[in-house]
Amino acid sequence: MTLVSCNKETEDKTQLPLTNFKLEQDFSEFRQKMSEMDTIKVWFNHSVCTYQAYEKLEITKKSNRINVRSEFMESTFNDDPEWKVIYDKKIPITDTLWKFEKFVDRNKKYRTSDPNSRGTLKIVSKKDTIRFSPSGLTNLNRFISDYYSTMRKLYPENKENIYGINQPEIND
Repeated sequence: MTLVSCNKETEDKTQLPLTNFKLEQDFSEFRQKMSEMDTIKVWFNHSVCTYQAYEKLEITKKSNRINVRSEFMESTFNDDPEWKVIYDKKIPITDTLWKFEKFVDRNKKYRTSDPNSRGTLKIVSKKDTIRFSPSGLTNLNRFISDYYSTMRKLYPENKENIYGINQPEIND
């Protein structure tokens, strides 16, 4: 007696939904347009003159909230600088205080398409990149000041003074 058996294996091909988020065209509405599969990475160079410091932001979305995680490294007087988590904020997508997309739009005059530019700000999602590189010390200081004002709306505690120090009150 001969038995013949056909065993057909089935593959479980789980297809992940595709994301349509395009950094360049959707950034002004990133809170609404990004999906839970999207990540926006931001690199900000805080360095001016002899001061050297850098920040990495990771922006993700979960349901109706945006998560912003900040890591910071100050290397001016540090021979062995390390990245340090400064904050991990969760804000509703309807938040109206932190207007990072408005900051980007306000400063579009500093955008550059040069991939070799050291730059001050770089925003990346998948293969899309937006770069900013203000020229001259005056423009750089204005750009950094605007960034600090924008980021203090998200992180008003500013415990590590990464977004500048408060100006002291001068009494005459």
